[in-house]
Amino acid sequence: MNNRGVPRRAALKYFGLLAASTAGREFLASWLPIPAASADENNNLAAFHGMNHSSSEEEFDTPYAPKFLKPEQFATVQLLAEMILPADDDPGANYAKVGDYIDFVIFSAQEFEPSLQREWTEGLAFLDRESYKQFNKPFRLASDADRTKLLTEISLPERDPNAHHPGYQFFQLVKDMTVEGFYTSKIGLIDVLKYQGMNYMAEFPGCTHPEHQS
Repeated sequence: MNNRGVPRRAALKYFGLLAASTAGREFLASWLPIPAASADENNNLAAFHGMNHSSSEEEFDTPYAPKFLKPEQFATVQLLAEMILPADDDPGANYAKVGDYIDFVIFSAQEFEPSLQREWTEGLAFLDRESYKQFNKPFRLASDADRTKLLTEISLPERDPNAHHPGYQFFQLVKDMTVEGFYTSKIGLIDVLKYQGMNYMAEFPGCTHPEHQS
């Protein structure tokens, strides 16, 4: 279920939840790509919209401990994210650690948008119920083929305007946050989209066409 065709200017619906709190800003400081032009002399810190970004590889390699989701829920979120943006010629959602982003956004929603926590809790429970009905096991333990079958059924209204499914709203939520997390990460923004906006040129070479040379 590859959604690489999602527009680059997908709305950042949940990004503000992180920026609104100190803990969220600290998470963003390690999540957002480092602007090379702002690095200090030792290349240890870079400033981005008032946040300090560490360029230490050790920080990015530190295992993430979920703040809101239970371990089995977090595993399901990682599976869902990778199904929506799987690895192909480019890295997928799991390589970009999109599950970390989703969990922290849900955690940060407690103060400003608590309904988001309920949507995720109820949505994941619904997904497991549907999986038990069809495959007699929770979604995360179902086979790849069975998980794909179920998610295809749930997402049918996206492809058929006349179709309806009680889990479709949750699917949209998962997809929106997966896309947002992926394309704000270093992997998605720099490695996949090849975004260069944070870099600068020390010297502008000018036009190289012979007819424009004096």
